[in-house]
Amino acid sequence: MQRFDVIVIGCGIAGLSAARGCLRNGMNTATLEALLPGGLVLNVNHLDGEIQGSGMDLATELMTEIGNLGAQNLSGAVDAVRAEGGELLVSSEAGEHRAKAVIVASGARIRRLGIPGEAELEGQGVSQCAECDGPLFQGQVVVVVGGGDSALQEALAVSQFARRVHLLHRGGAFRARRHLVDAVAAEPKIEVRFRTEAQAVEGSRGVEAVRLKDGEEIPCAGFFAFPGLEPVCGFVPEAAARDANGCLVTDVGLRTTMPGVYAAGAVRSGYGGLLSHAVAEGVAAARSTRT
Repeated sequence: MQRFDVIVIGCGIAGLSAARGCLRNGMNTATLEALLPGGLVLNVNHLDGEIQGSGMDLATELMTEIGNLGAQNLSGAVDAVRAEGGELLVSSEAGEHRAKAVIVASGARIRRLGIPGEAELEGQGVSQCAECDGPLFQGQVVVVVGGGDSALQEALAVSQFARRVHLLHRGGAFRARRHLVDAVAAEPKIEVRFRTEAQAVEGSRGVEAVRLKDGEEIPCAGFFAFPGLEPVCGFVPEAAARDANGCLVTDVGLRTTMPGVYAAGAVRSGYGGLLSHAVAEGVAAARSTRT
């Protein structure tokens, strides 16, 4: 069984930044990731904020750097983290590994609405990546659901291809940042519909319409839902404190209530949500593992 100073769970931007910080501090570091390194940022072709470029380029640059610094990159989903013999034991598809400290940076996944047709038509018009699938809807009508940054960003992205975008939000005002709200208002292809909820996605071999709660049907070829994120931390013992949304609670040093376990990024309660915040939290978590 291999032993490390630190195991970083998750290779999104927060996790990669944490691993880089640990390695620069001379710590024997391993990363664990079940999917592609980079996380949700891989779906973004043009980063919006302090960090410029594409998500793919940013993730690739960080992966290359931590590889050159000597990180051991393990592959597999994590099953459990538990204390054992004064160390932390991490069980995953890659086996069992011990560490003095664990940084949980497993991020969050997009929630599902849970309405009929959403799961059944996944990949047949139902998507969660306008940057990836937008060109498939050239000249067609699509429906986007949500009122936060992700929903508005996706509506703007798919509007580059679609003939019409219906943006549905169950509330009376968007939660998104002002510049995104302004951009949506300025895009003539996007029709905003407040206090509107989708009830079902309809179609046999592909999306054909979205049925609303009031009974109206919107004929369309694509459906994108962004009702928010849920943290990926089911492998952390329930004894570790969580907030009302299930995110791990930390102190100012990003320590969870489980000794030796830290959290950074979207899995952490209080995370700011920007890419620059993910980088900063990864660096802070790495710094805290030294104390």
